[in-house]
Amino acid sequence: MAYGVVLRPDPAVSRQLIALSHEIGAPHDPLMLLGDQAPPHVSVLHVDIAADEAEDIRAATAPHRGHIFTAKIIGLLYAVVPPGDYYVPTGGHYYGLEIIRTPELDALHQQFLRLGHPPLGLVNEDYRPHITLGVTARPPSAPPFASVPTGALRLTMAGGPVGPFGTFPDLTDA
Repeated sequence: MAYGVVLRPDPAVSRQLIALSHEIGAPHDPLMLLGDQAPPHVSVLHVDIAADEAEDIRAATAPHRGHIFTAKIIGLLYAVVPPGDYYVPTGGHYYGLEIIRTPELDALHQQFLRLGHPPLGLVNEDYRPHITLGVTARPPSAPPFASVPTGALRLTMAGGPVGPFGTFPDLTDA
């Protein structure tokens, strides 16, 4: 099963990101938009594990309970995803917020890589922190740029099974 460790923003920021996700993608044949089944998050690591190995990952999150991680937004990115992608098998149009790969985020990523579970997605040197806002079948629109968040986000750790399009419908606190 695919399982992930993520950092998520507080509820107020999450609501803002969900609204932005829908503003940009809803009119363009959405494949995935943020919402209750797809909460906003910055992935630390996604892994492929047997169901009974999830406890190992949950135990590794324990030291981070209550810790606030800071992530700095770089900007809004749009990208074409080719068919056959692990997270978007049909292909589509990605849009999301890029996050600076700080030493703190990289160290956290490396810590979970060292658990030795087979990783999914971009890892190690290719690790690219981001918040996926959505994926559409047709090119998404540009939002009013004043609605795009800037600056730093305060995030807390969570984990759970990876759902469609790299979403986390069943996140639990670390």
